[in-house]
Amino acid sequence: MFNFDIDERGIFYPESKRVLVNPSRHESLQEIFDTITHEIIHQALEDQDFDETQEHWIIKKIMWSNEFLV
Repeated sequence: MFNFDIDERGIFYPESKRVLVNPSRHESLQEIFDTITHEIIHQALEDQDFDETQEHWIIKKIMWSNEFLV
């Protein structure tokens, strides 16, 4: 079902609405949490008409703003 031999830190699967996180691509627990958040935002933006560049720009801004809100 899922390919655990991935080069990415995480992947969102739109078909199943699941996120796969590759722990071996992270150096800390915080990085894993950040990847999970990143992929969940992909899910939230799934039905919007953004290309990948726009989507990552939005995610970067959300993640940046979250650092200052916490």
